[in-house]
Amino acid sequence: MYLEKLEIQGFKSFANPVELVFNRQLTAIVGPNGSGKSNVADAVRWVLGEQSNKTLRSKKAEDVIFAGSDKKSRLGFAQVSLFLNNAGRQADLDYDQVVVSRRVERNGESEYLINNNKVRLLDVQLLLAKANFGQKTYSVIGQGTVDSILLSSAQERKEFFDEATGVKQFQIKKSQSENKLTAAKENLAQGDKILAELEPRLRSLTRQVRKLEKREKLQVELRQKQTDYYSFLSFGLSKDLKEKKEICRGLEKEASDLNQKLVEIQTALDKESRASSRQEVFEELRRQLAAGQEKINSLLKKKAVLEGQGDLKLIAKGQGDLVWLGKRGEEIERALKNSQNLLAEKERAAQKAIAELATLEENRARILLEFQELEDKLLNQDLPPQELAKKMEDICRQQDDFEKSLATISSLEELSALRDACRRLNHDLQELYGRIKNNSDKDRSLWQKEFNQLLSTKDNLVSEISGAKTKKALLESDCQRLQEEIKNLQAERTAVQKDKKLLAGQSDADSDLAGQLAELDKVIAQEEVNLQKSEEEIKNFNQEEENKRRQLLEAQKDFQGLQNSFNQKNSHLGEIKVELARLETRQEELNKEISQEAASFDLRPVDDLNPEKSKAEILSLKNQLAIIGGIDEEVIDEYKEVKERYDFLKNQSEDLKEAISHLEKIIKDLDQSIASQFDQAFKNINKYFSEYFKKLFNGGKAELILNIEETKSEKNNSAEEGGQVEIEIKKQYGIEIKATPPGKKLSSINMLSGGEKALTSIALICAIIANNPSPFVVLDEVDAALDEANSIRFTEILGELSSKTQFITITHNRATMYKAKIIYGVTMDDEGVSRLLSMSFEAADEIAA
Repeated sequence: MYLEKLEIQGFKSFANPVELVFNRQLTAIVGPNGSGKSNVADAVRWVLGEQSNKTLRSKKAEDVIFAGSDKKSRLGFAQVSLFLNNAGRQADLDYDQVVVSRRVERNGESEYLINNNKVRLLDVQLLLAKANFGQKTYSVIGQGTVDSILLSSAQERKEFFDEATGVKQFQIKKSQSENKLTAAKENLAQGDKILAELEPRLRSLTRQVRKLEKREKLQVELRQKQTDYYSFLSFGLSKDLKEKKEICRGLEKEASDLNQKLVEIQTALDKESRASSRQEVFEELRRQLAAGQEKINSLLKKKAVLEGQGDLKLIAKGQGDLVWLGKRGEEIERALKNSQNLLAEKERAAQKAIAELATLEENRARILLEFQELEDKLLNQDLPPQELAKKMEDICRQQDDFEKSLATISSLEELSALRDACRRLNHDLQELYGRIKNNSDKDRSLWQKEFNQLLSTKDNLVSEISGAKTKKALLESDCQRLQEEIKNLQAERTAVQKDKKLLAGQSDADSDLAGQLAELDKVIAQEEVNLQKSEEEIKNFNQEEENKRRQLLEAQKDFQGLQNSFNQKNSHLGEIKVELARLETRQEELNKEISQEAASFDLRPVDDLNPEKSKAEILSLKNQLAIIGGIDEEVIDEYKEVKERYDFLKNQSEDLKEAISHLEKIIKDLDQSIASQFDQAFKNINKYFSEYFKKLFNGGKAELILNIEETKSEKNNSAEEGGQVEIEIKKQYGIEIKATPPGKKLSSINMLSGGEKALTSIALICAIIANNPSPFVVLDEVDAALDEANSIRFTEILGELSSKTQFITITHNRATMYKAKIIYGVTMDDEGVSRLLSMSFEAADEIAA
């Protein structure tokens, strides 16, 4: 901790606000005599809580306020603020900066502030004592302080050393504890007198209310019974309500989710219903198809007319064979086209039949697997394993033969043979089934069900496979026949085209008519392509409509299922809400009943309770209370009042006795702490005093001597301790200073010269600072009596101690000024007001560089 800043306003000659900024290095305040330098030291003393007007060089408290001059009127207040750096938390405050302020008005009002909060002088003193400085310590050493240390009596020096050794804070606490101890003893005596007066009245009232103890006991028991009873009912209802509410929330969420799905499906259905009419689209496609067909028919009529004209011309020319070839070629083309379309249709049907047959084959494999499982089960029956294995092997062989025959079928005539083979296979299975059935009674119903199902499935499967293979064979036969027919038609078309070309080369063809026919054929071919596209579009449209219809049916089915689930959830939710309302009504009635019985019950969970039994016990207790009857409330109130007062005073008396014991222990501990710390610090100060004395005097000898005088006095405690006389021993402490400069032999420090006394005092002050450094030390012209050589030694010592504390010196000494890093100059202007000039040598060096 160190002093960062000092603000002065209206204090003595500093009428105007001034601000002195410091760092941890040595600061010197200089100026001519009478300029107000020492007022800076007085301002520090004053803000630290100094109460002596003599020390502050004034007659009364208001004298520290600027009194005015010929040219400037007086002020109405004075204020000084110390800004302390508390980053190390040396002061017991959780602030990085502590601001201690003191303000006084001319009307006599004054106040102390710590960080702008009003506090007491004691608070300031205790805070500063814990931080190792105060208003009477070595933190501010004035012009007369140096001599007063040596000229003081031994007892007066002891007070100075109390603060120098750091025990001042303990002494303040001890003084507070002693004051509290005295007040506590006085309060204890007064309380004992009042208790002696109350005891007879309390005994009388106690006898009157004794008969009411039973009633109180019954009331407590009734209260306990009611608490348990209502707790059991209340917590049971609360638990049921909680469970029902959780179920209700779960059902509401499920119903909400179902409703959301219903809304989504309904939205999709509505969207589908709001879509543009598909019938219109279909009608448009049919119209396009009809228009295309009509156009083709028109073109074909036109072509027929042109061909008729050409045929007439050819017949007229005697070329009737060419006409017949043309007609035949057209018939072949139409037949070829029809055969090709039919072949494509047959091939698609054949592919579908192949897929169906594959599915049936998969079912067949599954049936065989079931047969195998059945065989494994039958091995465990009473039927001999060898005979069973032989029968199953025979059935499997027949099954394989049947499958091979079925796979190689090529005509419908072979189906009759396959049916016979299937009947034989079924007969063998039925026979095996009958034998197994006769040999196993315990699993008869199970095996019968499995065999019936297996036989039924197998019969259906054989029939389906037979039909599928027959269908596949017929379709393949048709495809082969159509392919052969197409091949023949294509060959005939080639021959007709060849003959036609040969005959056409021998005749004079009408080129104009041929061109028209060729052009017309192109148009007809294009229109046929367009017509085929229209037919494909209609086919795709129908397929798409079929898919949509199927999806719509599925959506409607899902909607219906969700709607049923939603209705069930809502129905269940309604039942839960009714139950919940019933429980809430019961809870309201219970709460009303509880409020009628008492203002409040401390309800708590009760695990096991018989409500009927508990209710009967409550009624019994109420009857007993009714028999006891009413109570005189005045007697009870008076008893309570007297008892409360008696107990209060008794407790206060016990607390006071405990506090007295505690305070006596605290005072004893503080005495021990003070003695221990004082002894240790005194030894250290004595050692440092000898070192600094030798350094300042270049030799010599100096020491401090602690004198203790004991006095005895008699103390009569007859009122408290039966007339015993206590011997009280008081100790008085004094400190003697012995100092002998080199080459001298002195018996008293009074024989020292003025300079020697100053050096001795400085050595003592430096020893105190070295042992228990204050956060800062203000030296007010303590080096005034030193010559130049001693001034240099003094500044060297200040340099050594600068690492432990912050020095602010008011001086005229050149050696001290030379060591200072910051210099403030104080001048007095014409108005009688002190003004400041400052200089930082580090800043000056930077500017000079």
